[in-house]
Amino acid sequence: MCRRDLTSDPGDPQVHCDYEQIALQLTGHARAVAADVRRLAAALPKSDGRGAFAEIVLREADGRLSQPLQGTARCVQNRARLVPALYTRLDRLTEPAPAAT
Repeated sequence: MCRRDLTSDPGDPQVHCDYEQIALQLTGHARAVAADVRRLAAALPKSDGRGAFAEIVLREADGRLSQPLQGTARCVQNRARLVPALYTRLDRLTEPAPAAT
């Protein structure tokens, strides 16, 4: 657990290391959730539109996760925003398919 306040001087090397560590943790988490989304989306029939939406979110995730880690608040925020987006898609994939009308 980081002992430093993340609002302290951004030029402080410790803050840089803290941001880098947080971004690394978020990256690992995002990759794990993305793998679950990918697995569930692959199991859907091609006619299920949820798979197409999952592919869009996964492309976005792949793009963000391919960016190099930086010890900045911006990097941490971008990774932090990705995790709930992936969980939202995962939740939608685990819900029963909507009834055809």
